[in-house]
Amino acid sequence: MNFLKKLATPFVALWRWIKETAWVQPLLIVGIIFAIIFSIPSITTGIQSLIDSSEDDIVYFEAHSLSLEGSKQNERNSEADHFFSDFNAAQEAWTNNDVEEARNILSEYGSENRFFLFFVQSDCTGCSTLKDGLERLEDDWSTYITSSNGTVENVPSLTFQSIIVDSEFDDEYYEIENTKPINDLVTSPDFFEFYRIAMSAVDRTDYYRNIGIRDGSDSQNTIVSNTESLVDVESFQTPTIMLIDLTEENDTDYIISEIFYTLDGSDEYSNASFLADAWTYNGIFASDYRD
Repeated sequence: MNFLKKLATPFVALWRWIKETAWVQPLLIVGIIFAIIFSIPSITTGIQSLIDSSEDDIVYFEAHSLSLEGSKQNERNSEADHFFSDFNAAQEAWTNNDVEEARNILSEYGSENRFFLFFVQSDCTGCSTLKDGLERLEDDWSTYITSSNGTVENVPSLTFQSIIVDSEFDDEYYEIENTKPINDLVTSPDFFEFYRIAMSAVDRTDYYRNIGIRDGSDSQNTIVSNTESLVDVESFQTPTIMLIDLTEENDTDYIISEIFYTLDGSDEYSNASFLADAWTYNGIFASDYRD
């Protein structure tokens, strides 16, 4: 305690001197004002950098996006609406063991019958993490990709589709109806059928089972809870990451083979490795996973 009092003594004396010395106070105030003024450009630059980074992330996902423009109660004309209609038709064909028909229906969305489906938005830290991991995976594909048998042969090329859930458009319909495109999408019959399929598939994926082995039931409950929120725009989880797979490697009843919401790892390299494991059913996505 005495040590702390001795340490504080010079600062107490300085403060007393400032209070008792009239001419110092205006100079101190002026100095503080100038310090604030000169720091404004740095603060502005920092904020602008954060904004630019967020915009860059969305631009990346927009390059492979299913637009919500036209998602309306009375039209259902958006690219996203058409996708979910196609998805449901493909799932029905898959259920009926008409694999080729299912592949034909979704052929425009993913090369070689496999693609990621992302739900993302601006100002989303997890979406930025996803974007950095994807870019690293794309740039160093041969470094990260091996198939379940340890080769790079016959591994489908990386393809993904994105739905930007906070998209807005200059359309008076949304103002008049006091709604947003995502609200109309998630209340559509096709999206609700997609949601029903996702809920049926989520606890049957290898990732769900394996994360229970590794992290316990709380992590599994979080995955189910996040999937339940797909029809609730107030708690919609971004990023939502699904793997749509119509290849022979998917031997399940559903064309959604994996659903997850976070990436393992602390940097873009480990995130790229995690996404590569999802793409090739390795690591925690493997059917023979052992912790």
